[in-house]
Amino acid sequence: RWARMWAKSPRYQYLNTIDPKMLTGSFTKLTSSLSRRHTSILIWLHTRHTLLNAHLHRMARSDTPDCPHCPGIAEDVGHFIFGRPQYAHERHILSDKLRRYADQLPYLLTSSKVVPHLLNYVNNTGRFKPTFGDV
Repeated sequence: RWARMWAKSPRYQYLNTIDPKMLTGSFTKLTSSLSRRHTSILIWLHTRHTLLNAHLHRMARSDTPDCPHCPGIAEDVGHFIFGRPQYAHERHILSDKLRRYADQLPYLLTSSKVVPHLLNYVNNTGRFKPTFGDV
């Protein structure tokens, strides 16, 4: 019953593109060796419920969904990881480690081999330091 209700949720479509096996325990397995802080960051990135302007604007906590440095472009998870010019150096480091997989959000969020590199990227950007401190 719960699975049918979940399949009708608007969040299901998005999360299913990221990790179709999320409800079968793959996320639990992925995060079992991570700290609570790292698990929270992954949940934020999976669900798009972050302290980025696109989400804050939906909650009326930001005047605009736009990136503060890229007018007209929503500051969402995709922009945070792949598009923000200020993080080009951090993205280059991530790309060097992951090669051809560095631009695939589902892979970044679900591969146990990749998650530590993604968390290093998040830490190096400093974007979530006010909330999480050093990641």
